[in-house]
Amino acid sequence: MKKAQSVGLIGTGSLTDSPLTRFWWLSERLGPVKSASYRVASRIANMLRAGHPVKDYAEFESCVLILVCVPEGSVARVVSEMLSSGISWQGKAVVLCSAWLDSGELRELASQGASVGSITPIPGFDDERYLVEGDPLAIRQARSLVEYRERRAVAIERTLKPFYLAALTCTGTLLFALLHVAFESLQRAKIPPGNSAALLDRQINRTLRSFLKGGRRGYPTPRELPRQLRALSASDPELESYLEQSCRLASLLMEKRRAV
Repeated sequence: MKKAQSVGLIGTGSLTDSPLTRFWWLSERLGPVKSASYRVASRIANMLRAGHPVKDYAEFESCVLILVCVPEGSVARVVSEMLSSGISWQGKAVVLCSAWLDSGELRELASQGASVGSITPIPGFDDERYLVEGDPLAIRQARSLVEYRERRAVAIERTLKPFYLAALTCTGTLLFALLHVAFESLQRAKIPPGNSAALLDRQINRTLRSFLKGGRRGYPTPRELPRQLRALSASDPELESYLEQSCRLASLLMEKRRAV
């Protein structure tokens, strides 16, 4: 016997690349699908091969879990519509599908009794790891939808997602910039690109292993830094300035941590 439909979806635009298309249990549980227009809602339901389009929020009254999958700039408008729908939010989980936003965007629904949360695919895990953040009910509902076979959810409490995002910034934005300086330095050393790539790969893995093994105790103090800075200053002052400031801030941070 088919499981009763208990999931509602509010979506806009194309969801072709959305994680929703890969959630195994969604086809069994999806009920009402609402969008900016009935035609778009129909297209979304057809694309997902699940659920049925609706013109208003009336059918969402019977949903235990409501997924909000809209562009970041549309979240506030959709939340306002949901608040004006007349639905009782007690006992309902409202979960935002977003790489960057979290349940804080749904705080007005939380004030009306909803359990709120968010679902985020974790980069680099090929659809096998998701970050699930929010209230207990929202986490339980999201996990029941996400987890299947090898796919797992990493659950955290509300308000904690910015710390996860900070980790992505460190291993993405900041690391990318440092790798740029490293690669440019190897270029100036006239090391061929292929050898440079292999060298960087080994150094990154070596540093990661050292950190995982010893934590901040394994922090490698830069050696011969003045010579490096002089050489870079003569070749590219911007690279020299970035390296000098990065090393100075890193040393300050790690020295403070060692003192704790």
